[in-house]
Amino acid sequence: MMRLPKFSYLVPQTIPDAAKMMGDAGPAGQFVAGGTDLYPNMKRRQQTPQTVISVGRLKELHQIAGDGQAGLRIGAGVTLTDICEHPVINRDYPAVARAAKLISTPILRNMGTIGGNLLLDTRCNYYDQNYEWRKGINFCLKKDGDVCWVAPGSSKCWAVQSSDLVPLMVAMGARVRLVSTVGDRMVTAEGLYNDDGIDYLHKRPDELLTEIHLPPVNNWRAIYKKLRRRGAFDFPVLGVGAALNFAADGT
Repeated sequence: MMRLPKFSYLVPQTIPDAAKMMGDAGPAGQFVAGGTDLYPNMKRRQQTPQTVISVGRLKELHQIAGDGQAGLRIGAGVTLTDICEHPVINRDYPAVARAAKLISTPILRNMGTIGGNLLLDTRCNYYDQNYEWRKGINFCLKKDGDVCWVAPGSSKCWAVQSSDLVPLMVAMGARVRLVSTVGDRMVTAEGLYNDDGIDYLHKRPDELLTEIHLPPVNNWRAIYKKLRRRGAFDFPVLGVGAALNFAADGT
């Protein structure tokens, strides 16, 4: 049985509290909301934070405001189930609702959040194994080793982004808000990601993702397509998001 390592568990009451706790924890801290990605990773010793700061109960992170005409603001703590079922998202941003429905299983969608899905750790068949399995191959470049087993001759880690929502957020021109003790900033979804399996986010560890901003849809149309190994729940082998802005005459 894989067990969680020992760690301190903190529950802030506000976003500034959460930012201060992370500032105090430093590199050994980690935010968690639904925990559907972090806790399995901790059991496999892929991530070993000494302090886990739970932001899942912060009310500010559970709000959805706006619509397709004005633009939509989604709190990072909104669950994937709520994304699937929200009437405004289904009406004005149906591709987002459909993409969310393709994530994992209903039980995990009840726990997992949109913010967590956007910050999902990169994945690889050599990395996403238990500690003993990874130890048997002398680990890998992403953690504890010095070889990327996908491309042994490469100096780069080739673990890949496996979020279902990221391609769509990039295609639609979404933006996210990042908050820390030194202030907050808005970043485009495209600018949030880095083409590297280890250093895959342009986000400091002390920054908390609090909101996702979707632009007004007007004449936009969007779609998400997913290729996976099996028809049941699975991470995408390939995920493609596309968005088009049509003229008034439909061209």
